[in-house]
Amino acid sequence: MAELIVGRVLEVHDHPGSRAPSYLLRIDLGGRGEREAQMEPGGYAKDALVGTLVVVSLDDEPILLAARSHAHGPVLLRPDSDVEPGTIVA
Repeated sequence: MAELIVGRVLEVHDHPGSRAPSYLLRIDLGGRGEREAQMEPGGYAKDALVGTLVVVSLDDEPILLAARSHAHGPVLLRPDSDVEPGTIVA
């Protein structure tokens, strides 16, 4: 089972070379350093994602966890209170 931790989005850029529109995010994972993950933009603006807490699966590559909404595309799973990056999701 993959480990789930909280990360804070530091930067968001358009993903270069992707076939469909997508973002490349730099995420602070606390003591585990910084990693990159990609996501479909859905209804998210790049500048609105910076500073946001997200839940990340750390299997081989970091994957942002999101629910799939037919109306809105990906809806990110996020803590509803401020926690430190690197906090384990149980």
